Amino acid sequence: MGKDSAITVTDQFCGAGGSSIGARKVLESKGGKVAVALNHWSLAIETHNTNFPETIHDCTDISACDPRRYPSTDILITSPECTNHSVAKGKKAVTAQLDLFSNGVLDPACERSRATMWDVPRFAEYHKYNIIIVENVVDARKWVQFPAWLMAMDLLGYNHKAVYANSMHFQPTPQSRDRMYVVFWKKGNNAPDLELKPKAYCQSCNSIIDSIQAWKNPQKKFGKYKQQYVYVCPSCVTRVEPFYYAAFNIIQWSNIGTRIGDRKKPLSENTQRRIKYGLEKYRKEPFQIANYTPGTTNSIKSPISTVTTVDHNSICTPFVIKGEHTLVDGMVKPATDSINTQCTRQTMSLCVPFIINNQQQTGINFRVKSIKDVVPTQSTAASFSLAVPAPFMVENKGTSNASEITSPAATLTTVPHLGIITNESWNSFIHYNYGKTTLTDITDALGTATTKDRHSIVSYQEPKYEDCFYRMLMPSEIQAAMAFDADYVVLGSGKDKVKQLGNAVTPPAMEWLVQRCVESLEN
Repeated sequence: MGKDSAITVTDQFCGAGGSSIGARKVLESKGGKVAVALNHWSLAIETHNTNFPETIHDCTDISACDPRRYPSTDILITSPECTNHSVAKGKKAVTAQLDLFSNGVLDPACERSRATMWDVPRFAEYHKYNIIIVENVVDARKWVQFPAWLMAMDLLGYNHKAVYANSMHFQPTPQSRDRMYVVFWKKGNNAPDLELKPKAYCQSCNSIIDSIQAWKNPQKKFGKYKQQYVYVCPSCVTRVEPFYYAAFNIIQWSNIGTRIGDRKKPLSENTQRRIKYGLEKYRKEPFQIANYTPGTTNSIKSPISTVTTVDHNSICTPFVIKGEHTLVDGMVKPATDSINTQCTRQTMSLCVPFIINNQQQTGINFRVKSIKDVVPTQSTAASFSLAVPAPFMVENKGTSNASEITSPAATLTTVPHLGIITNESWNSFIHYNYGKTTLTDITDALGTATTKDRHSIVSYQEPKYEDCFYRMLMPSEIQAAMAFDADYVVLGSGKDKVKQLGNAVTPPAMEWLVQRCVESLEN
């Protein structure tokens, strides 16, 4: 069959429709469309058909169907991901062979268990697509038949390029998801530009740049982000971190979960261990947990870990503040946050630990160093110590200074000028309920005192494990983590939704790939 004049796409293993969403965003303005969608799971086909009613759908065993049943299109998008390629769920990747058929009865909800890499050349031989985009896990590169698979595509008249990318670099995807995309194009056609150059800030150049991929081992140019490759500035080759969306952006904060101490069924030992580790590492800020082997604990400011077909992502919130007025943020921030608006007064300061050199040296400037400085020469004696906040007295008069809590108090006068600073006091702030409610630091001046009781002090301690709130991420949050539109309809139970989303391709990644491929066809 001949191809249409407008660019059309076949989504060979369509699943819930992640690849189709990305393709549609490119093609709808050009008169193109996703023409054909195939999958072996009926529920996934129902989901796809709900969102793509104009597409021809077929629920079929793709490994056994005849390619001649379907109309030809310009582009084939396919995701023949086999569980034997993945190291998810703690399983070691099998590289000796590709399991063509699962053992026993086929579970239609399994992660593309009947999908095989050989379906790609089988369909390409008949339909002669101009472009083929193959999405898979990075470990599929280790498949023993991978070179033979590429050779088969070469014999069918295709050139190719493998792109190794993380979904977090295709905004707005708040998920760290490493994937391999093998793009084929007919020999004689223009090669698509497949160099991903995510925006990043270079501290050395003090500017936003288009970063470039740099492999740690130039002889092994495949692998995962940070493990096998990083991004660098093209001008000064400084390592940079491309911009990304944090997991914070997809959490529905109105649902804080259940207090761990109130749970009827205790959490597993591994989950408890991860929470306690995260509590020690992140202290007061919420953090995320991936409950699969070996499991991870990450800041809420980091992208969410890879979403799979099993619901294993959770969030732990050390404490909850219910604020119903303005100006509840910005008084105290971690150094990783953006700085507040700078006005004409010097209002911001930084408190960090410092290092003390206990050797017999003169001059306090020599003996006390910032924790950001290099440590002086280490001798055979233990001469360095670390100073962290401890209780001390402050004398607020004349040229007086601070003194240890164990020192005698200064002379008492008729004016109160002695104060004690403790660790607990650093965990306090003033609440001023008058007009526009404000929160101020204890080191700031008190707000205007009126004839009514307006001021209160709020103090808190480090949260305990049993006082934390814990819950699994909801399907709607998983959907947002996959960068699916909020109004996209995913059918089935909560468990079914997670399976469909975990099997999907993140739409922004496929949108970028299809855009580059369409441009090559138009030039």
